[in-house]
Amino acid sequence: MMSEYDLGLRFGKKPRKKRPTPERSDLGNPILTMTDTEIFNTFASVIDAPEASPFLKRIAQAGLVAMPEDKAIILKSWPYIFMQYGPHTKGYRP
Repeated sequence: MMSEYDLGLRFGKKPRKKRPTPERSDLGNPILTMTDTEIFNTFASVIDAPEASPFLKRIAQAGLVAMPEDKAIILKSWPYIFMQYGPHTKGYRP
């Protein structure tokens, strides 16, 4: 997950502390892992969202059929997808 700190939006501030949970034991790491289901639902949420641009919908379609390494590249290259349609957002549809 790209945090405000990682994106440079919290200048001069330390990252917020988050508590690990059993399904996300790595919350302290800069890269937050998502389950395969969460990744699939994130991409599906983009495709189903009426406000998503055609460009983002095509990226999400590519993400649905991509290999795991390529899915990671997509999510790292376009953090907007995770930030707007990830599991923690209103745009996410499980």
